[in-house]
Amino acid sequence: MVVINFLRIIMCKLFKIRKDFLRKYKYESIKQFYGNICADIGAGTGWFSDYLNKNGHQTIPLDVVDKSESGVKVKVFDGSKIPLLSKSVDTSLFLFVLHHTNSQIQLLREAIRISRKYIIIGEDIVESKLDALLGNIHLNTSPWAKGNSFRSEIGWLRLFRKLKLKVVKTVRIPCDVYPVYPVTRCIFVLEVV
Repeated sequence: MVVINFLRIIMCKLFKIRKDFLRKYKYESIKQFYGNICADIGAGTGWFSDYLNKNGHQTIPLDVVDKSESGVKVKVFDGSKIPLLSKSVDTSLFLFVLHHTNSQIQLLREAIRISRKYIIIGEDIVESKLDALLGNIHLNTSPWAKGNSFRSEIGWLRLFRKLKLKVVKTVRIPCDVYPVYPVTRCIFVLEVV
């Protein structure tokens, strides 16, 4: 399976095919938690916001820069104060973006402020020196911001407890799903209490 996925990724890169290999894990396994209105914080290219819109959710894509490739209009913000009213969205999303900022706690407090139900966080889980090395390579070769805020799974759970967020579901993403980036990934569904 790893070899097949690796070949699929190489073919997509060679032929410039836009394919989200993590979509199944970002949507199918937790679709009941997205709600009607989602703030997609760190929307990046906007492809996942577009996918959510096509599946009946209304999204508010936000990022510190507009790098949208999907046609979705990304609202640019300062990276610390989310420009939405309190309790104005069902769910806030941070899908593989929090390691790009050194303002994780501030952004999570903002997500708590604007969310009525849930916060969904997808993150790289750094459990070893090898994971840290691969994470640093990722950050230094990424077109996105260069923060360095990787955490272990225990580190994330401590942070959620500190912010009084209840973990409702954890989805582990196997390394073979996207084998060119072999660090373990998790999606945490957190209830705002």
